[in-house]
Amino acid sequence: MTGSVAGATPTAQDQSGPAGQPTPQQAANARQPDRAQATQLGTVVVTANRREETQQNAALSVSVVSYQDIQQQHLQSFSDYAASVPGFNVVSSQPGMTELSIRGIASGAGQPSASVGVYIDDTPFGSSSVFAGGAALTPDLDPADVDRIEVLSGPQGTLYGAGALGGVIRFITIAPNTESFEGRVQLDGNSVSGGGSGFGVHGMVNLPLVADKLALRANVYDRTDPGFIDDAGLGKQDVNESRVKGGRFSLLWTPTDKTSLRLTAMAQNLSSDGAPSVALDPDTLKPVYGDLQQRGAANSGIFDARYRLYNATFNTDFGWATLMSSSSYSTLDSSMMIDATSLLYLGPQANGQPYSTLEAEPIGQTKATQEFRLTSPKSQTVEWLGGVFFTHETGSAIQNIYPADYYTGVEQPSPLGIPIGGTIQPSTYIAYAGYGSLTWHVTDRFDVEAGLRYSHDKQHYRELGYGAILTGGADVVELLNKQSADSSITYSFTPKYHFNEHTMMYLRVATGFLPGGPNVVAPGAVGVPDTFSPTKLTNYELGLKSTALDNRLTIDLAAYYIDWTKIPLTTFENPYTFLTSAGQAKSKGAEASIAFLAAKGLKLSLNASYNNAELTKDAPAPSNGRKGDPLPYAPKFTLGLNGDYNFALSDSWNGYVGASFRHIGKRSTDYAFSYPIPGVLPALPASPTIPGYNTVDLRAGVNGDNWNISVYVKNLTNKRGIVQASSFQNYVPVAGAANPVTGMLEDNASIITPRLMGISVSRSF
Repeated sequence: MTGSVAGATPTAQDQSGPAGQPTPQQAANARQPDRAQATQLGTVVVTANRREETQQNAALSVSVVSYQDIQQQHLQSFSDYAASVPGFNVVSSQPGMTELSIRGIASGAGQPSASVGVYIDDTPFGSSSVFAGGAALTPDLDPADVDRIEVLSGPQGTLYGAGALGGVIRFITIAPNTESFEGRVQLDGNSVSGGGSGFGVHGMVNLPLVADKLALRANVYDRTDPGFIDDAGLGKQDVNESRVKGGRFSLLWTPTDKTSLRLTAMAQNLSSDGAPSVALDPDTLKPVYGDLQQRGAANSGIFDARYRLYNATFNTDFGWATLMSSSSYSTLDSSMMIDATSLLYLGPQANGQPYSTLEAEPIGQTKATQEFRLTSPKSQTVEWLGGVFFTHETGSAIQNIYPADYYTGVEQPSPLGIPIGGTIQPSTYIAYAGYGSLTWHVTDRFDVEAGLRYSHDKQHYRELGYGAILTGGADVVELLNKQSADSSITYSFTPKYHFNEHTMMYLRVATGFLPGGPNVVAPGAVGVPDTFSPTKLTNYELGLKSTALDNRLTIDLAAYYIDWTKIPLTTFENPYTFLTSAGQAKSKGAEASIAFLAAKGLKLSLNASYNNAELTKDAPAPSNGRKGDPLPYAPKFTLGLNGDYNFALSDSWNGYVGASFRHIGKRSTDYAFSYPIPGVLPALPASPTIPGYNTVDLRAGVNGDNWNISVYVKNLTNKRGIVQASSFQNYVPVAGAANPVTGMLEDNASIITPRLMGISVSRSF
């Protein structure tokens, strides 16, 4: 079972600091058990169901990546965490542009809305609408000061609402410690095969300001992730190097043992000059220009993102119930530069040098949320919780298409005499919800949980456009002004039976949804609906959790069937593309997570999944998606194996070694438009398939006297695993696109990082 902490840790009932929070010392002990001396797998406490319970008692599939896993295995991103979570898949075109899916629930690399909700503590982060890049602009936070990461598989619509269609990932940060001073400094260095070098520095300090009453915790970091892609056409190396820097400041006030107030401010900046994509032959997937090479227009691939989050969380215990209030305000400002030259090639300039066509896409999001929740004590025969939730989002998406010099990126006057074109797209999303859950402990062994949520949203979208390809003029003209309103009801029903104190089985029926919205087409467009409906999903799951061999073995098994209807898919009605809620799919499979403490200090774990996610009817014409075709980027098989051995070197020093193996199965790419013409153009076949891949990671280190020194290798065999690749060109069975300058047909595929070797040194005080 992923995340099981080796070593004795407090149970859920023992971890009860102010307002239900673990005491600082308990939290510290849970993060730093002596794995070298462990003879049992420790208890893992989660809050996936909005109250504390042990992971083995939670009646859903929940995986945990612990603080110690993050530090010892050098985990840094969603791609790293996915190796420890069955059925969790990551599709990333570059850092900051990442789409997540669980159990195959995603509609492709260009899906309009995120199907996995992302939470930072009790705060949802990212847009719920289709208009502000919420599906791809997923915040991949630096995890250096994160207590744990919880991944909830399957829909979580009752407790988490919109966006929790396929599941939820929660970053649980470390709270300030009001009892003692703490600090930590960490330095990292690494180098990637065929590329450059990176570095990182992390610092943390915890300051008790008033003993047992008030404390401040601050965490800052600055790291450079090495690049490994060259663009010989531009004479640039390691174009995909990225830099991440930021921090978090948290103030905790506990005026009584029943009341707490925590104020948190978080910031993270990400910048990159290029994407980790290589130019491959669409048929053979062999490099067109050489290993780790791409060809693109100057300035294309640039990406910047700035994440901000401010939160106030208040907890108080009335005795008969605990009140939680979470007030948050977050912003996300991003800017990306897309190479659109192959779609709109303007030919040579007057000096003979080629034009490039660049598309600048700045996107802004703001999100204010308020949640109140009352939770009953755990000792009652009937436990309950209930809450209300409100969110107000604004979005601002801009597209500006302009000509530039292909080799310098310098903007050029439009050869059309007027701007090529662009849009300004302001939007708002307002939603409120009420939810509740009851758990009836029918007997000492049999429990029944039932939950219900009502959600209502309203949206407003405007589009203003200008330029040759949109309005025929340079003036800005309002093209669209649309509104929509929808309501959704989600529910969960979960009976749970304990065979004994070590083994539990549950049956879970749960639903989820994604909001609909206004359609982005001109008013009066024939055959195009004004809005698209919310998508609906129902998950049927049977799970078994067991602990055996004197708490040295844990087994989590789950089998599921998912019925997904009204999938938002892009379709076409000449001359308009728009969203329709006509897709239908199913996903069925099984997951297993097993952890075994084979000997003192030796922990082995397995995470495996089989998933068959496919369309249950043809996608709306003219898509080439047909009944029985797999959903995009949903591997049938994934496997993760981990082994870690911790051993004593002396009374005060321990050593450790570890290895990980990961397998990702083959995946289908996106659907494309197909317009067969008898005798001229055949119907497009099923979308292309990209091969699976395997990776091996190694690590070793020593720790003692508050020092930790470790070395590691990721992707030991230097594989070129493909994460994302091109589908067919619309209408024509050719993947990729012709490079207008070189004339070569290219599939610009995103790949995993080649062999990465690193060293990390940290000192706690």
